[in-house]
Amino acid sequence: MVKYMNNEFKKGYTSRTEKRLIEEQLEKTHKLKTTKEEENRQELKNIIFNDNKPNKKEKQKKPWFTNLVLALTFCLSLIFSLYLIYDSTNQKHQLYQIINAILILITSLNFIISFRKTYFYKKTKASIFTSLCIIVLIGFNGLYFMNIIKLPTQNAVPDFSNTTLSEAIKWAEANNIEYSQSNEYSDRIEKYNIINQSVKAHKLTKNVKKINFEVSNGPDYDKEVIITDMTDWNIDEAVKIIDENFLNNVTVNFEENNEIERDIITNQSKSGTIKRNDPITFTVSIGSLEDLKPISMKNLKNISLFKAILYLNRNGIDYELKYDFSNKIAKNNVIKSSVKKGETVSPSDKITLTISKGKKIIVPELKNKKMSEVTKWIIENNLKINYTDKYDDNTKNGYIIDATYKKDDIIEEETTVGITVSKGKLKMPKFKSLTEFKTWAEKYDIKYEVKEEFNNDFKKGEIIKFSVKTGKKISKDKGITAYVSKGKAITVPDFSGKTKNEITKECNNLNITCTFINEYNTGAEEGTSIGQNIKIGDEISEGDNIQITIATKKQEEVTKINKTTNTSKTSSNSNTQGSSKNNNSNNSSNQNSNTNTCKNYTLNLGTGNTGSQTKEIIIGQNPNLKFSWNPVTSCNNGETTSGAICSSSANDGSPVSSCNTIKITYVS
Repeated sequence: MVKYMNNEFKKGYTSRTEKRLIEEQLEKTHKLKTTKEEENRQELKNIIFNDNKPNKKEKQKKPWFTNLVLALTFCLSLIFSLYLIYDSTNQKHQLYQIINAILILITSLNFIISFRKTYFYKKTKASIFTSLCIIVLIGFNGLYFMNIIKLPTQNAVPDFSNTTLSEAIKWAEANNIEYSQSNEYSDRIEKYNIINQSVKAHKLTKNVKKINFEVSNGPDYDKEVIITDMTDWNIDEAVKIIDENFLNNVTVNFEENNEIERDIITNQSKSGTIKRNDPITFTVSIGSLEDLKPISMKNLKNISLFKAILYLNRNGIDYELKYDFSNKIAKNNVIKSSVKKGETVSPSDKITLTISKGKKIIVPELKNKKMSEVTKWIIENNLKINYTDKYDDNTKNGYIIDATYKKDDIIEEETTVGITVSKGKLKMPKFKSLTEFKTWAEKYDIKYEVKEEFNNDFKKGEIIKFSVKTGKKISKDKGITAYVSKGKAITVPDFSGKTKNEITKECNNLNITCTFINEYNTGAEEGTSIGQNIKIGDEISEGDNIQITIATKKQEEVTKINKTTNTSKTSSNSNTQGSSKNNNSNNSSNQNSNTNTCKNYTLNLGTGNTGSQTKEIIIGQNPNLKFSWNPVTSCNNGETTSGAICSSSANDGSPVSSCNTIKITYVS
C-alpha cells in the first residue's frame, strides 16, 4: 500500500484530491471528444446516403417534383417504345426494332424502381439490376451492328442502280409487282443498265404495287459538245478527248509525211461546237513508210472497232472486216483476229477482224401472246418497240394481233419490232372532253357527228351525252353522235338607234361580244346603230360575236369592207334592220350585203403522230376557222415529239371568231 501510493506520487499527484479532479477532467474531455466524433460520423453518413430521418415531431415533406420527373420519364419511355413497335411494321429490320423497344422500356422501368429504392429506402440491388439492363441494351445493339447477332428481316426493295434490267424484272415478277420501263440518256450508266427507280430502295415490298425503272440509252449522241482544235497533238491525246466526249462518228486517216513526226495530227475537219454524232476526220502522220517495222500483235479481243482499226492503221497494216453474232462480246467490239496475240505481222500483211453483231436473237411466236410477255422479251434482248393498238373482236384485250417479225426470224440487238395490240371489242369509253373524244374517234377510224344544242345545265363546249352509252358496243357503220352544249341561250336584242356605249354596256350584261363597223349614212343620227348581222330574236350562246353597224356622216371614217360571196344572210339582216327609207339608207343596205359575217366557234385542238397529221386534224375539227402555221423542230419547253402543239394564240375549247386567224406553233 505504501509502495502503490509512493508510485502515484511519483506520477506527479500531490494528493488524492488532485488526482480525482484530474481524472474527472480527463473523463469529461473524453466524452466531449467521443460525442463530437459521433456527430461528425453521422453528418458524413447523411451526406453520403442522404439518410436524413425526419424528426417525429416534424411533418415529412412529400417529394412531388421527384415523382413528377420519374412519372414523365416512364411515360416518354412507354410512348417511344410503343412507337418503335408500331413503326417496325414498315421497316426492313422489324424484329431488331421490336427487341430494342422492349429493352428500352425494361431499362427505363428498372431505372425508376432503382432510383426510388436507393433514394427513399437505401437499397442497392435495384441499381445493380438497372446497370445490367443498360449493359444488355448496349451490348445487343453493338453485337447487331457488328453482324454477330443476325435477325430475320422483312422483304424490301433492293437498290437496282447500275444493275441490268433483267435482274430488276426477275425481282418484280418474283414479288408480283407491276413494272414499267422508261429510257433516258446517260454518260455515266452503261447502256441497258438502270439509272433510277421510282420506288426508293429499302421500302418494304408489301407496300409496293408498281415500279418504274429508268433505263440508260447510253450517251446522247445528239448532244452538243465543244471540241478544241487538236492539230499538232499526238493521236493518243486526241483519243482521250474523243472518249471523254463520246464522239461516235470519228475517222482517222494516216498518210505518209516525211516532215512531221509519226502519230502527230496534221489536220482536223471540225472544231468548236459540234454534235457527238457529227462526222469528224483527223489526218495523222504515219512518218516515212520505209520506217515502218513488223510488230508483235497485241490482243484485240473485246476492244472497240474504232480502236482496233486505229491500232492497225497507225502501224500500216491492212485489214478486212467480218461480222458475226456473239453472246459474250458487246456489239461493235472485236470477237477475234486472224493473227493471234504475240504473232509477228508486217506492214505488207493483211489481217481479218471479226466484229460482234451482238447476241443472236431468234424471234419467238409473238401473235396471241400477252403484251407483258412480249415487252419482257423485247427489254431482255435490248430491242426497240413500235407500239400501235386497235380494236379486234377476235383477240382479247392486251394480246398481240400482229408483229413485224415472224417466228424463227433472226434479228440483231437494237432492232425495232412493230407490235399491234388488241384493245378487245369496240365499246364506248368514257370521255372528259370533246377533244379527247374526237382524237379517239379519228385514231380508230370511227364515224362521228357533233350536234350542238342550248343547255342551261352544261357549260358551253361540255358534252351533254353520246348516242351510245359508256360500256356499250359500238357499230362502226352507224357511228356516234356527240351532243355538245352551246351554253345558256341568249336572245339577240334590237340595237337599232342605240349608241355605241349603250350597246357595249348591254352586250357586257349579256356576256356576248359586240364589234362595230362605221357606215356612211346621212339619214340616221350619227353614232347610232343602223344594222346588226344577227336577226332580232335569234338565239346565240354566251361569248358569241355580233357585228353592229354605226352610222357616220364622215366619209373618211367608213371602215373598208371585205367583199365575200357568202353574205346573203347578212345582207337580208341588214336590210331588215335598216331604219332609214331614203336613198342613202338603200345604199347602206347594199353595202351591208357585202359585209363579212363573223361568228364564234369553239376551238378544238387535236394532235396527231406527225406535224402534217396534226394540221389535218385541227383543220378538220374547225372547218369555219382560219389558221396560220408555224412548224418548229422543238418547243421552247424542250418538247420534240412530232405533232405536238407548242403554243396557240387561242386556248383549246375557247370561243373564237371566224374573222380572226389563230396562230399554231407545232413540232413538224
